Amino acid sequence: MRDIAAEIRSTAVPKGAVALWWLGQFSFVLQGQRSTIAFDLYLSDYPGTVTRSYAPLVRPADMAGLDIIFCTHEHIDHLDPWTLEPVAQASPHAVFVMPASCVPLVKDLLPTQHVVGTKADTSFRINDVEVWPIPAAHDRPEAAVAGHACQGYIVRLDGVTVCHTGDTVMYDGLIERLRERKVDVLLAPINGQDYFRTRRDIIGNLSAREAAELAVAAGVKLLIPAHWDLFAGNAENPGHLFEYLARFHPEQPCHYMALGERFIYHPCRPGG
Repeated sequence: MRDIAAEIRSTAVPKGAVALWWLGQFSFVLQGQRSTIAFDLYLSDYPGTVTRSYAPLVRPADMAGLDIIFCTHEHIDHLDPWTLEPVAQASPHAVFVMPASCVPLVKDLLPTQHVVGTKADTSFRINDVEVWPIPAAHDRPEAAVAGHACQGYIVRLDGVTVCHTGDTVMYDGLIERLRERKVDVLLAPINGQDYFRTRRDIIGNLSAREAAELAVAAGVKLLIPAHWDLFAGNAENPGHLFEYLARFHPEQPCHYMALGERFIYHPCRPGG
């Protein structure tokens, strides 16, 4: 059986490139030459929580060597206590980054000195990684005074700029934020929203069409769709995204990631 955690630790990333692994839903690991970061790790299958369509690809306790772990908001598939605690033990020097409103949720799970609460549009740096938190509008735009409990994160790692939008719908200012930072790789949800899921308290996100138009409008070099696969009642066919791009924006690069795939993005090479 393939050991993805060991593969992450042993991968040698070329200069000026980043390696990406998709672990399902909105869980990604990014690696440069000096830092390894993760977004929205959801690696548990705890009884009594939501039902996954497939088992986690990696054991949280095997996730050693991580430097930064981002959690975009409080939902369990983005901030999972049964993932975070063993990951913190496996990567004892890791910094956990999340919206300031989420910090109280982890006070009994994570070392306080290793937790950073963020405010949207206030940038900072952790070692060699530049970070720009941006607002995320999970279902609807949230007033800035509310503290932006949902956020996305733009990071610059070894010269490559990646945006993990967090769970979000479109809002005024999102395109401009991505343009300003000259995002190379956009990690975006495509599961959309509709009346029937809203009636079941399933909060919506970008649709495949909206994710495509966002990538084009923001001028990103590569779109990678996510958040479409893990829960049967909130899934989407990624083929709709590629069909839409082929018809209306055939010049926009987009990459389908298989579960657990390692993908090397190098902006200076053909296809990058």
